[in-house]
Amino acid sequence: MKKFAKKIVLLGDSAVGKTSLIRKFVHDEFDDSYISTIGTKVSKKEIQMEIEDEDAVMNLMVWDMLGREGYMSAQARQMVGAQGIIIVGDLTRLDTIKNMEKYWIPLLFRTIGSINLPIVFLANKSDISTDDKIMEAVDIFGRYERNYNHGMKESLPEDLNTWFLTSAKTGEKVEDAFSTMALMTLHTNRAKDPFYDRIRELTINRLKDESPRETLVQVTDLIIFEFSELYGNSVKAGRILREEVARAGMDHNNPTRESVMELVDYLIEAATEVNEDQELLATKRDLWADLIEKSTG
Repeated sequence: MKKFAKKIVLLGDSAVGKTSLIRKFVHDEFDDSYISTIGTKVSKKEIQMEIEDEDAVMNLMVWDMLGREGYMSAQARQMVGAQGIIIVGDLTRLDTIKNMEKYWIPLLFRTIGSINLPIVFLANKSDISTDDKIMEAVDIFGRYERNYNHGMKESLPEDLNTWFLTSAKTGEKVEDAFSTMALMTLHTNRAKDPFYDRIRELTINRLKDESPRETLVQVTDLIIFEFSELYGNSVKAGRILREEVARAGMDHNNPTRESVMELVDYLIEAATEVNEDQELLATKRDLWADLIEKSTG
């Protein structure tokens, strides 16, 4: 019998129900009282699986991460070595779902350096949410799946997904969520960071093609290179670029003007972290916008 052990890390804001989800999954228990996780707690759950027609045992080591912002260095340390990430939001507080992209995914990018890691997105407390919030969460998760889980959906059975609406109280979709994560950890080679090689070539290797910038792809390459120079640290710039390209939902091989312009706005925002010359940044944005406008498809 095959045996596997995988480290799974749960991320998400405080009070979204991470600890309750783990308790429900590991012990089939639920507690209405709110417990603020101090530091990190590790739980273990053994699940039976069938892999390639052979029985297997998967030991999931589930790390319950401190959920408050401002502890980025401690959170980053605990994420090292993770083989799967579950990010949890609260369906009654849509800001916690939007904060996945605002805080937790950037933390993941800057810690791991790539999106080449399976992610499951959960919106918890589905038993007490409204239909309007559920519909909005479904739209958000659809975009997250497209932008951040390249290659992983195809590795799952048709009845599973890379995101779920869960309830730690009723148990709705809790087992499915963790089972999906277990399956995804067996196919990490299918998780793709489609922009890694191109961005690395343009930033870390400091390549700059001097040919005319006529097509939108050529303009995008120039923006990537110039952002690296503007930021001043090619390694950190590369991580930011991969994060922001994904957030913009941009297909590097077939970008749209809208997605490239969205990327530009994200990059200018990131550049303000290291460059206080607002006039220079505004000028750079205008130059990039003009190139985008004049480019061919």
